[in-house]
Amino acid sequence: MEQRTREKASRAVSDILKAAGFDVHNAPAPLDLSAIRKNTYLLVMCSDDPDEALSYSDTEYTIRDGQEEKVCEKLLVTFNPSITADNCIVWYPEEFALYAGEAVLARVLGKTLVLPLDGCEDPGSYKARSHHESEGAVRIPHLPVRIHRDEAEEKAGIPGVATLRFLPYWMFRYTCKGSAGYRDQNIQFDGTGSGAMNAINGALTDIDSDTITRREIPDGSEITKPSISRAEAEEKIISHLIRSMTKRVRIRQVRGDAIFYEEKNLAPEPENISLELRELYIPVWHIKGKKIVEINAYTGQRLVEPLDDGVEVF
Repeated sequence: MEQRTREKASRAVSDILKAAGFDVHNAPAPLDLSAIRKNTYLLVMCSDDPDEALSYSDTEYTIRDGQEEKVCEKLLVTFNPSITADNCIVWYPEEFALYAGEAVLARVLGKTLVLPLDGCEDPGSYKARSHHESEGAVRIPHLPVRIHRDEAEEKAGIPGVATLRFLPYWMFRYTCKGSAGYRDQNIQFDGTGSGAMNAINGALTDIDSDTITRREIPDGSEITKPSISRAEAEEKIISHLIRSMTKRVRIRQVRGDAIFYEEKNLAPEPENISLELRELYIPVWHIKGKKIVEINAYTGQRLVEPLDDGVEVF
């Protein structure tokens, strides 16, 4: 996020934490805030940078409390829905907006806001609701559902029973650094890019990471289990990237009065490619009638090769 946006987000988070009874202070970069309440020690970072978020998630911060060293909780506030941080509490736009509103209400009521951070509740407190508290709610990283059931059935053109399925993909970002040479030819392979692989059939597609959401999926939806593991996906994606970046060079040689041409393929080495994989689901309407038709619930496009009815779901 831009620096000005980051500063505004940081001030808003500070107000939320103060409404929850935290003693809040600015923190040195790359952190934004530090906050203390009773036995909870919290650090805050506001960032949309995946690399910065990953480093923050992987770093353990401790604080000395008397003779003891205690591990700090970490809060990441991000407006980039493609970011994941396994070792942090993460507030996406939905949580950010929810807690900001709850903080205002708590102040109006003269209550202390209790956030789902340390689990403590004082008498006279106002407990913030959480998106995760809905009974049976499931939240997964997915593309939004833009095509509804009636529209999908109309696009399918056949009568049948429509079920909303979320198909698994491996979303990837890659960085390639390196070169390959032969005789006087040298090819640079430096570059970055992204995409996604279907975790069932291995098909590759482009994905706009800015469209990904983590809202609750509709009740009654099915989540299809991946058949391609993370390790298998990494191997397949790297092989694809090597093939796509391979360059065929033609070398001209003169020997006496004769001119010869030699052709050779130059490609990056697997160790030159850095790959980051994340889980992603794409919503698809599965219409089962006399035949099976599947409609992408995000784009409205009809799938050329629908999944068969025996795909394992959970």
